Amino acid sequence: MTSIDIPSFALRIPRGRVLELAATVFLWQASLGIFMLTLVQNYLPQRLDASTAFPGYALASYSLARFLWQMPAGWLADRFGRRLVLAIGIAVGMPVLGAMMLFPSGHLFLVFSGLYGLAAATMWPAFLAHVGDTNEPAQRGRVMYWLNMAQMLGLGAGVMVGMLLGDFVSYTAVFLACLALHGLALAVALRPADTPTIIRTRMTGERLQVASFAKMLKPGILILGGIILFLSLGIAVFTPAVGTYVKEVLHVQMSEMALLLILPAAVAAVIAFRFSRLSDRFGRQLPLLVGLAVTALSLFALTLTHSPFIAVNLAVLAGLAYAVSVPAWCAAALDATQVHSRGVLLGALAAVQGLGGVVGQAAGGRVSEMYGPVAPFKFAAVLLGVAILLTLVYVQHQRVKGNILLLPPDD
Repeated sequence: MTSIDIPSFALRIPRGRVLELAATVFLWQASLGIFMLTLVQNYLPQRLDASTAFPGYALASYSLARFLWQMPAGWLADRFGRRLVLAIGIAVGMPVLGAMMLFPSGHLFLVFSGLYGLAAATMWPAFLAHVGDTNEPAQRGRVMYWLNMAQMLGLGAGVMVGMLLGDFVSYTAVFLACLALHGLALAVALRPADTPTIIRTRMTGERLQVASFAKMLKPGILILGGIILFLSLGIAVFTPAVGTYVKEVLHVQMSEMALLLILPAAVAAVIAFRFSRLSDRFGRQLPLLVGLAVTALSLFALTLTHSPFIAVNLAVLAGLAYAVSVPAWCAAALDATQVHSRGVLLGALAAVQGLGGVVGQAAGGRVSEMYGPVAPFKFAAVLLGVAILLTLVYVQHQRVKGNILLLPPDD
């Protein structure tokens, strides 16, 4: 077998580089928030020759493209380097957005949504692999925690900016803001590293074969894939029912819930700062187990109350628990992968996560329609219970292997 030198872009960088990673993901997620809510949910049905079903079609086009391309994009990140593929993913989104603006057609928008999904799929495996390459195992939990927070804050900021510009300025301003965020994210991603050290790994031609990819799917990776599948199913399944639940169960408007959310969310944000080191101090499994359990119990408790005040606090508690469990899972996934195949395996796991989101939303809408707005929350708690069981299996798997959780597993 011929061997090929593959630059992994595993740069040993100062901690300050985490801020650049956080800025990249914040800017990208802000642009995604604008696309998902303002452009898909408002611009598409209101300004283009599109029916009310088209936003669903656009999201399906985006999600399908992202699902299909995640793993090949991860392989490209292994083959050609993280930063290059990351930059390409961010850059590809810019002409796609420009085409959306210049060619206002409902049917073309569906095509452009798929292309935008390809851009997102290209970026994420490279980004996560870069995080794994550039941070020691004992730091990955904290880094993923802050990057997850940057992701959620960016998405929220994008939604707010898009709504304000769309309502009070124009959709042209919305497109320009989205393009500007892409440009800033690309500039940050391309910023020269603080150190030129590049660790090069050797990848044999054998590793590029499909058969050898199956060999990479060792038990730890498969269990982690099952955990993230049921976690994403559990979170996605209740989201289509949130609006109906607020209106028919809590008997308030979304705007009233938003006002009630301000104080608990502010308190949660302060508490969240204390959680960043949990999966580095106590291992990956404990925060993952506790986070999943609290999320499941909070969602189930939502089915037992009609009080908006109690519901808001339960929702915030579920959000905090989710914010603990996801970085812990991400850190475990980074630990379980090796540098030469990290991109393709993370791409595969991201595809599984995306599949859970798509199936969960479709199932949640159907469950809500058949059994009412409370049923999806109960279903979500059950799905998260399965994720908890799989986490216990993962704990036993790690115990049998004798792995210390703050060190990368050798499987």
